[in-house]
Amino acid sequence: MGTLCVWGSHPLLGQVSQSAFGFADQPTFTGLAGLGGVNITSGSDPLMFLSNPAMLDSAEGDALSAHYLHFPGDIQFATVGYGWKPREGWRAALGLQFANYGEFEGYDEVGFPLGTFHASEFALTAALGATKGVFRYGLNIKLMGSVLESYQAYALVADLGLGYHHPEQDLVIAITAKQVGVVLRNYLEELPLRLPSDVRVGISYKAEHMPVRFHLTARNLLYDTDHSLVVPSTVIGSGRFSDRLFRRLVLGAEVLVHESLELRAGYNYLVRQEFADFNGRGLGGFSGGLLFRAPKFALSYAISAYRVAGSAHLLGIHTNIQSLRKF
Repeated sequence: MGTLCVWGSHPLLGQVSQSAFGFADQPTFTGLAGLGGVNITSGSDPLMFLSNPAMLDSAEGDALSAHYLHFPGDIQFATVGYGWKPREGWRAALGLQFANYGEFEGYDEVGFPLGTFHASEFALTAALGATKGVFRYGLNIKLMGSVLESYQAYALVADLGLGYHHPEQDLVIAITAKQVGVVLRNYLEELPLRLPSDVRVGISYKAEHMPVRFHLTARNLLYDTDHSLVVPSTVIGSGRFSDRLFRRLVLGAEVLVHESLELRAGYNYLVRQEFADFNGRGLGGFSGGLLFRAPKFALSYAISAYRVAGSAHLLGIHTNIQSLRKF
């Protein structure tokens, strides 16, 4: 059950927090995971609209993407998305995120075995984006559900995104409000849930002759919180201004090796701090990946290190439906 506590923040699993549906904000596709797990300015992954609907124009044509994440503890995530262009200046997309936490042994309050049960969660997203001059606008509408044994919870939320693209330089500034909505059903009527709402601001920049695009994203700006786990980190430095500041910042970089090859790297200070153990932090908080583009498809891979929990590996494939018709 400890693994579910890390990913889901469910009150039924001994949580002190009443927040839920945090799974929908996990880096379950390679473009996000390779850049530190939090990003709202990258345009190299067609699934980036799940993080910021203002980046819905990341893919051209009828784009189909499928990504798979395997996390230690036999937790599995599947993410699929399809985007298309309904009219000039507009983009639309559908996305599905599904989390399977596996099978668990159930016991009553005195320890009597009740058999096994499964736990899973999902988020179904419908997105719409528009372009007007140097600005990109986007809206996600998401139906989120969580099923833990016989307990169920559902919510209807929206993501709002706005992006500014400099007309001459490779500069993007974006802001997004995430998971703003209502809980439709709680696990228990007497225990209302709180949505993982957040406001994020990001900036990316690539110098004209430099093959590297840098990203900086600030998150956890809505609430006065600087931790993601149930129990805040007690490592040395926790509580200092500099520590609390860096817990909200995520760094990323895209290295444009070739028009067909892109490398990704990210650093998440919050993950590094909270997944540390007595033996140190190792590579916790660091992530990386690559993107290989072929004429008719693109393959991608990412790895995120969590130190104590291990490393999460992601695989993704993207193709343009119009190119498949030419086979």
